[in-house]
Amino acid sequence: HTTLSEEHREHSLESVMDHFTYCVDLVGIDHVAFGPDTNFGDHVGLHDSFTGHLSIGQAHGHVEHPRVPYVAGMENPAENFTNIVGWLVKHGYGDDDISKVIGGNILRVLKEVW
Repeated sequence: HTTLSEEHREHSLESVMDHFTYCVDLVGIDHVAFGPDTNFGDHVGLHDSFTGHLSIGQAHGHVEHPRVPYVAGMENPAENFTNIVGWLVKHGYGDDDISKVIGGNILRVLKEVW
């Protein structure tokens, strides 16, 4: 599934942030951002649609994924950014880096492109 990690095997804010950390480690904080799909998307619909297409094993009938009703800590669009920012503060991210990933990086790229 899209929000699972080795350390966090259930869909949660922690597993989403594991993916975020992986991306930051891979490409750097200047190239990562949280988009509206993270905050306002239909997670149930997303997981229902993509569960059958998420792995080669699944394509061959070898992997079963349970239905995901929501991602714990991300189930309420009104609280998602608060939960994300709280996690970032708790894990030592500074104001500049937090600003980048909650919109600054997106604005920078849009200004560069347009």
